[in-house]
Order: sequence, then structure tokens, then C-alpha cells
Amino acid sequence: MAQDETYQTTVYAERGGDRFVAGSGGTFAVESGGSILVYSGAQFDIESDGIFALAGADLSGDAVRRLLVSEFGAAVNITTGTALATESVLTQSNLPRNARIVNIIGAVSGSQCSFWLTSVSAGREVLIRVVGDLSGLFTYNNTSVCLLRSGCLLIGSDGAAVASMHLETSLNSDTAVFLKAVADDTWAVVRELGVITES
Repeated sequence: MAQDETYQTTVYAERGGDRFVAGSGGTFAVESGGSILVYSGAQFDIESDGIFALAGADLSGDAVRRLLVSEFGAAVNITTGTALATESVLTQSNLPRNARIVNIIGAVSGSQCSFWLTSVSAGREVLIRVVGDLSGLFTYNNTSVCLLRSGCLLIGSDGAAVASMHLETSLNSDTAVFLKAVADDTWAVVRELGVITES
């Protein structure tokens, strides 16, 4: 029988390379009882445009990264940076995706700082604190931060949508707002502490 010269496998060991490839239409199958092991020092990549199917639902590479590293991380301290001889710019202006507590630490002239809430997955919780310093002595008690939103909805303490929230320290108190994502891209205020103005 003559050899079929048109046959091409979709799963193959790359010639002269160091990869085993599933081409277009090919599949690596792990049958019941099988395993894929990734040992210490090894790397498992899902590229940014890749799709990861989980229980019938597709997840983007970015969504998988957020799930694996968890959006419920530790505390993050954010300070002010110098811009045009003032300290009105934060060193990080967007809410970090892997933070559970965000401490925005005050400065002498930190009175026009902006901090942005962006897209979020339902269920995430975060505590955002504006503090004079971390010692509890209310240093830099004139610090003000404007909490803004981009790509998401913010529901205020009265249940109505708000565009921004101003968090201000004082001589007697730091300020904090506890937020929960009640749906994808929808933040809601759970509790407030200190001087907060919604607009």
C-alpha cells in the first residue's frame, strides 16, 4: 500500500526542537486517573490571549492569573510622590488587584491625591485607609484623597451611585472605607469611618 503523503499529525514532537506540540485542532488529553505534574522550579504559562476552560466556562488568561494569585492579598502601603514641588500624586494611582487592605499614607501637602477604582470580579473585598502615618499619632492630618472610579460602578452608603468619595484625615481620626464587589465591576460601600464626602 502506498504511503499517504498528505497525512499530517496535529500532535507531534517538534523536529530539531525541545517542544511537544499540539497544532491547530490537536489536543493533549489526560484521561481519568491521569495527572499533569509541575515540579518546583518549573513554569506553567497561560499567555494573555489564551483561553482556559473551567467546568465548561471560558476564562481569559488575565482572569486565570487573578484567580490563581488571589485578589485577597495582604496589605499594601501607598505613599505620595513629588510632582511640581507638591505631594499631590500617589506612587500608585489604581487599586492593586492583589490587595485586601490599602493604606494611603499622608504627607504635608497631600491634599489633592486621586486614587482610582477599576474593574473588579464579584466577591472581592477591600479596606481603603487614608492615614496620617502608621503610628496612630495623626501626623499629616490635612491629607485628602479623592476616590474615583473608572470602568466600574460605585454604590454609596445610601444605596445610590456616586462618582467619587473624598477621604480626609483630621486631628482626631484617620479615615477608612470598606468596599465589596456585589457584582462584576460594581463596588458597594459596606462601612465608613472618619470624614468621608460622597459626590
